[in-house]
Amino acid sequence: MNVQATMPTTRQSVEGEQVQRQVEARLAVLSRGGRRLALAYIGLWGCAYDRAASVYRGGMKLWEDAVARGETMEEALRQRLAQLERRTTQQFNGLQNRFGDNVEQVTRTVADTGESLEVQLEKQVERVLVNLGIPTRERLERLNQEIDRLNAKLDEELARQEAVHA
Repeated sequence: MNVQATMPTTRQSVEGEQVQRQVEARLAVLSRGGRRLALAYIGLWGCAYDRAASVYRGGMKLWEDAVARGETMEEALRQRLAQLERRTTQQFNGLQNRFGDNVEQVTRTVADTGESLEVQLEKQVERVLVNLGIPTRERLERLNQEIDRLNAKLDEELARQEAVHA
């Protein structure tokens, strides 16, 4: 078997070098693009996590503010009811003294008046809450459920990420 080796001409050598440089340049571009794609993917998950954490913190702040406001309103309502009770007691005592023999009738009247005042007070408190933009109990429960759902979602995502990294 007779093998002849030929030396590449200068032109073939130059073309081969150009092709090799072009291939290397394209591989470098692909390598940088792949790295950027991976960084974008990781960054997207980081942004999603940051946003979810922000939503969680906002929900917790809203919850704490709502509890504090509820405590303030509860105290104001207690004071108002105590005032109402004192006033009702005073009215009752006055009526009892004036109508000594009609105590039973007066008792029924005061009870009805107290219930009526309670209903009016509850309606006024509801109007104040609505006017102040404070969410209702049902709205707070829905927000609580949403926060719980988001927490579960975050826990699942964190567990999945830990499983991937493990």
